[in-house]
Amino acid sequence: MCEVKGCEVNRSCRTYSTYRTYIEITILNIEDHFLALRAREEPFVLATVVAYKNPQSAKPGSKAIIKPDGSMLGWVGGGCVQPIVLREAKQALQTGQPKLLTISPDAPREDWNGVQSFRMTCEGGGSLEIYLEPFLAKPRLVILGSSPVAETLAQLGGLLEFKVVIVTDLSNARDQIDEDSYVVVATMGNQDEEGLLAVVGTRPKYLGLVASRKKAEALFEYVRGVGTSDADLAVIKCPAGLDIGSETLPEIALSVAAELVHIHRTSSDQVQTVATAIDPICGMTVDIENAKYSSAVEGKTTYFCCLRCKETFDHPPISQITQIGRKSV
Repeated sequence: MCEVKGCEVNRSCRTYSTYRTYIEITILNIEDHFLALRAREEPFVLATVVAYKNPQSAKPGSKAIIKPDGSMLGWVGGGCVQPIVLREAKQALQTGQPKLLTISPDAPREDWNGVQSFRMTCEGGGSLEIYLEPFLAKPRLVILGSSPVAETLAQLGGLLEFKVVIVTDLSNARDQIDEDSYVVVATMGNQDEEGLLAVVGTRPKYLGLVASRKKAEALFEYVRGVGTSDADLAVIKCPAGLDIGSETLPEIALSVAAELVHIHRTSSDQVQTVATAIDPICGMTVDIENAKYSSAVEGKTTYFCCLRCKETFDHPPISQITQIGRKSV
């Protein structure tokens, strides 16, 4: 059966041939982009259609790559499907958790874990199940120093799926740090002052100093003397690591690794809420930030999934005026 016209497949049919060529080129492009994004360690979501009920343009195996900015390569459905996929992909990038979306006029699958159900409101009908798989860059762990704790922490960081960067040339330390980095100063008696000065003023996700409280006080006093503010020192966790009663050097490294894991996992649980609204015509959930259609009536803005819903709202038939909350003029 031809996926375009619905007739028996005729491989000499120009419509069928064009469609198959488009699909093949899209698949190759997605594969190339997938490999390129993974090589550059850029975050994205791979959406894959796993099941459907007619009528639907997307079929099992149809794929799309969604980036953090909302751009999409590929096709897993249009109409009311695409906004749902984009919104849920954005959330998957925040949590790092895969999920299965069911978009259907049928009853929701509320008794399944890992499945989110959405009502299919498009006039075209049909159902889709789409699997969203987020691919995230490894969290970056920047370790300053070559002490035994630094070496052990580097080993633990690799096992814990951090991208470990060991900095021994302290003059280049700042080049390795950004707001998503986890930074640990573990010089431990070898260039402590230089190591601390190399990171003060930065604002990574975590900044820890491996030192006793007494040693830290002396180091903080020194860097204050060269112009470091108390605000810059306040963000430094010292001593670095969770209090697990560690005494040996490996145990200290373990306590730091445990703290890094705790911060990484708890921060990924904090999902930013996406502001949504309900289209009063079809009942679809609309992402307000990316909504293309809206109308303002008496100081209240109403958002729509498509132009047809907006026009129905703006110029409703008399029979629908009460239903959608409009007043006759």
